This record gives sequence, structure tokens and C-alpha cells, in this order.
Amino acid sequence: MSRMVSFLVLVAILIVIAAVFIRVMAGFFVPLFLAALLGVIIQPLYRWILVHCQGYRYLASTLTTGLVLLVMLLPIGLVITTATMEGLSLLDQLQLGNVRTKLDQLRHDTGLQIPREGDVRRIEASLRRWREQQRKGESPDLKPEIIDNLLQRVAEIDKWLKEQGTAAPLADTSRLKEALVGLRDAKSESIQSDEALQLADAEFRQLKRDLCGGTYRAWFTDLANPSDERLDEYRKAVLSTAGPVLSFGGDTIQLLFKVLFGVIIMVVALFFLLAEGSRMLDAIVRISPLEEHHVRELVSEFDRACRAIVSATLLSAVAQGLLAGVGFYFAGLQSSVALLMLLTMITALIPFFGAVAVWLPVSLYLYFYQGHAAAAVGLALYGGIVVSQADNIIKPYVLHGQSNLHPLLALLSVLGGIQALGPIGILVGPMVVVFLQVLLRLVQREMSSLDKSTWFNWPGFAAFAQRAGSRPPDASEPATASSPASESAATSAPPAQSAMPSAPASTAGVPLAGNGRADAGRSGNASKHPQHGKKRKK
Repeated sequence: MSRMVSFLVLVAILIVIAAVFIRVMAGFFVPLFLAALLGVIIQPLYRWILVHCQGYRYLASTLTTGLVLLVMLLPIGLVITTATMEGLSLLDQLQLGNVRTKLDQLRHDTGLQIPREGDVRRIEASLRRWREQQRKGESPDLKPEIIDNLLQRVAEIDKWLKEQGTAAPLADTSRLKEALVGLRDAKSESIQSDEALQLADAEFRQLKRDLCGGTYRAWFTDLANPSDERLDEYRKAVLSTAGPVLSFGGDTIQLLFKVLFGVIIMVVALFFLLAEGSRMLDAIVRISPLEEHHVRELVSEFDRACRAIVSATLLSAVAQGLLAGVGFYFAGLQSSVALLMLLTMITALIPFFGAVAVWLPVSLYLYFYQGHAAAAVGLALYGGIVVSQADNIIKPYVLHGQSNLHPLLALLSVLGGIQALGPIGILVGPMVVVFLQVLLRLVQREMSSLDKSTWFNWPGFAAFAQRAGSRPPDASEPATASSPASESAATSAPPAQSAMPSAPASTAGVPLAGNGRADAGRSGNASKHPQHGKKRKK
């Protein structure tokens, strides 16, 4: 009894310490996870360098980490820095006057202008203000002179419709006139006044839709004709989102320090994972409550998933970003190539959407906003034929027959990962799904390997079998469970040859010696004849 109590107390202490450990290490999850991914992806390069370094692990790890910094992290840093500078320039150009001028030109080229815009805006503003006061429970300021001004503007719209003749839109102003007259004649702060205001607002909305050419065209026209207040709201929203990052203030310095600290942690973790990876795995095997072959299978599946899914996804995203950058450059967007290329790489990580989410809006921007029809059409064709199709070529080539996630499951895992963990969820989400599949396969294999006699010998199952009408194995039948005779024979038998300890396997393919140098004599044998760890004694 005392032993059981001691065990329970030990488990409780372990749970508390593990919770504290997870809380302490939670802030380093992203750099450690990225270091693990890089360690698995560049493992072939590390092995090649290790062979040429005569098995010195720390020297090979130093050279490999330096190459990663030079070949991978430095270009990424340059692209991000250039994209930030281009974002700053874009924010400087985002002035209300410039946007209004470009929108006027866009509306003129596409025919999305509101007829008699000044009169329509004035009527809309007055009715909207009164309706807002009505919703808040306040008394609308329904002055007769203001309503007469609105009636005059409706008369100007009616005059314009008659001047257009057969080219005029099918719009009728008479119902709005009647509603405004009823609103003017109604008693202030009465039920009739409230109903008249609602009717006038509804009739104006119908008149505006008819003037703009119908429901759908009115929707596009409304988007192309934002008010000054709405434009100012959009501009403030963009500045509030990107401003703290691109303003070079206290928030920017804090973000840069955080990113730099994360990169340092990732580089240091990558160095030790390459140099001490096999020893770390052996330590995990020793302290893990799972069977050794289960732990090694999970590690092997992590290695396979990184190469089959993460490598293919990252390579495809980088390739699509570079190809899209070439298209953006020749389309005349030299001042924003790095920014658009970075956005293309990020969106290419998301299944189904991919690079289309960048090059299609850019093509529309070139066609409608800048008026470069040839560049817009050429970029759209190049994006659809070259950029987006690169994903269908690179991924099958990298996977070359390895299992891949179902497209729907991949999309849900990426979106769910982003929602739960942020940008790093793009990589973590699919990895979690892969590990779940591996664990389910392990559980199914263990359950199928259980002997049926084990279930019959369980008292609860035997009682259930008797109630169901079946019977457990009879004593006259061959015994599958261990008998006293067999137990004595087993205890007197000499130890099996397979129980002898074997050399621990290495994730790097090279068993490690205690002096920091890999044993070159055993490395070749380990690669040809992988050894399994010793079975854990029960």
C-alpha cells in the first residue's frame, strides 16, 4: 500500500513539474520546431559533411549550420528586409488624394459612375443620419426646409432622367417624392413620422439601385464609389495594421529583437540537434514509457513527413514565389517585386488558394487601376500557366511515390493550424495530422497482435462470454497461457541470444563514439544493416 502511495505521489510531482516545464519552454516552441525541421531536411548534407570531416561531429555541425545561414537564412532575411522597405514606400503613396484621383479614373473607364452623384450623396447622407438617430431612440431632426431641399434634389434627378431620353436608366422618382412629402407633412415625433422616414429610406434605396442599373451593378458601383469617410476608414485600418511594424518605433524595435532572438535560438538548437541528435534520441528512448520500436517509428515518421510534406511544400512555395517575381518584374512592378514575391511564397503554402491569391489581384490592379491591359493579361496568363502549375510539377517530383495527405485534409489542417498557432500552424497542422495517422496505425497494430487467449483469460470477458452463451477455453484444450511447468521451464532455460544488448541506432546514420567523433568503421555497416535497439525487459 505504501508503495502504491509513493508511486502516485511521484506521478503527481511529475505532472506538476512537466506542466511547469511546458510553460517555461512554450516561448521557444517556434524556433525549436523550425530547428527540428531544418535538422531533418538538411540531414543528407550533414552526413556528407560528416564523412569528409573524418567523423568529427561538432566540426561537421558547425560547417552545416554555417551553410544554412549562408544559403537559406541570409537570402530570406534580404527578401524580408526589401519587402519591408517596399511596404514603407507603398504606405507613403497611400494618400487620400491619390486614391480619390485613381478611383475617379477607374470609374470613368469602367462606367461605374453614380448618376447625379452630388444629389444622390446628399439625399443618402440626410436619410442615413435620421435613421441612425431613430435606431438610437432619439428624435430625428426633421426640419421642413431640409426635406424641401431633398425634394428639389429629387426634381433635379427627374430632370436629368428626362434629358437622357431613351438612354436613361429605368428609374422612377415619383414614389420617393411622395414619401418625402409624407415625411414633411407628418407630425414630428409621431408614429406616422417614423413610418414615413422608413418608407422614404426604402424608396431612396430602390431609386439608387435603378439609377445604377440594377442590384448587381449597383453593388459594384457602390464599391467603386466609396465616400470620403469610408476611404479614410480604409486608410486608417491599413495604417493601424501595418503601421506598428513599419513605423520604426518602439513596437518595431521590439519585434525585430524578438525575431533576432528567435533566430539565434533556432541556430543554436540546430547545431546541437545535428551534433547530438542520436544521443538525444537514445535518451528519449530510455525515459519514454513507450516501447523502443514505437519511439523509433515515431521519429522515423517525423523524418519521413518532413521530407515528404514539408520539403515538397516549402520547395513548391519558394519556386512559385521566384517565378511570380519574374512575372511581376516584367509586368512593370519593379518597385514592389520583393513584397509581392514574399506574399506569393506565403500564400503558396495554403492548399487550393496558393499563388492565385496574389497574382490575380495584381492583374486586376494593373488592368483597372493602372490601365495597363497588355501587362495585366500577360501576367494573368503567366500566373495561370507557369506559376500555379509549378506546384503540380514540383510536389510529385519531390514526393516521388511517398504518401501525401488528402487535399481536403491538408487544407483543413493548414487552416486549423493557422487559427490555433498562427503562421507557424501552416507547418504544424499537417505534421499533427501525420502523427495522428501514425499513432492510430500503431494502436491498430498492437490490438490486432494481441492473442485471443489473453481476452478469454480476462475475468470480465469470461463473465461476459458466459452470459452471452459462449464458453471460455476448456482445461482439456491446449493451454495458451503460461502454466507452472512452462514457467519453470522458462526460468531454467538459458538466456536467449536476442536478449543481448545491441548498439543504439543513430538518426544520422552514423553511430557516435564518446570522444565527439563518429566511428567510421561502423558507419558503413549501420547504413547497410540498421540495428534495432534491445527489447525492454518487462
